[in-house]
Amino acid sequence: MIYVVLGMHKSGTTLLSQILHHSGINMGDFDEGISYDRGNKYERQTVLNLDMRILGTTDFGVLDLHSSRRPDLSEGVWTEMRKIIADGEALGGDWGFKDPRNVLVYDLWKKELPEHRIIATYREPSEVWPRFKWGFKRSYRNFRRADEYLTIWQDHNLNLINILEKSTSDYLLLSYRDLMTDDRAFEKLQEFVGRDLEDRRRSGLYRSKAGGDVFLHLANQWMGRRDGVTWQKTMARLDELKTPLEE
Repeated sequence: MIYVVLGMHKSGTTLLSQILHHSGINMGDFDEGISYDRGNKYERQTVLNLDMRILGTTDFGVLDLHSSRRPDLSEGVWTEMRKIIADGEALGGDWGFKDPRNVLVYDLWKKELPEHRIIATYREPSEVWPRFKWGFKRSYRNFRRADEYLTIWQDHNLNLINILEKSTSDYLLLSYRDLMTDDRAFEKLQEFVGRDLEDRRRSGLYRSKAGGDVFLHLANQWMGRRDGVTWQKTMARLDELKTPLEE
């Protein structure tokens, strides 16, 4: 089986990929001596490279990534995608890939992927905001950056909602908070993949908690007036799609 891990940056996709990889599902080639903070995000490099090519970026920054950015849809893209899938299938056994950018281009991968399953995660934006609020050389935080961040958060998560609502593949959707604090979420993950999993969760790594700051709250209010949507509305839709933890 192929497992595609989907979710916004800093929402738990690395943890999911790490758990799967250490439990016998090939998620790529990784240097285990490199930590997350030093660059090991458990991303299949060929998928990451192709996603960045499709989106027309060589920058690992997140705040300029939009689903509308697709400058490269040449035949070479489809050829490369088919090769990545063929190489994965040639591994034998279960395999998969994770790249947060994949939320923006999954509809393209879906056209080429054979039978697969989706494992997705989401996270309240106020928990993630501290990782994005600082600008170049950590020199500022302001309303404009908060608005840019919420716009990108909405784009990624509204795409995720659209993917799951239209999905013909089986999917598991977990909130990051549940994954880190409720063993039933981990049990659901084990049930979904049909195998015992190595628990790689570390409670001490759950560092950013809900709250945010005045810039984020102002940006959210502005977005509600401008676009008619707030992050609370999007979170409510995700919560409705979330896989129930109780039977």
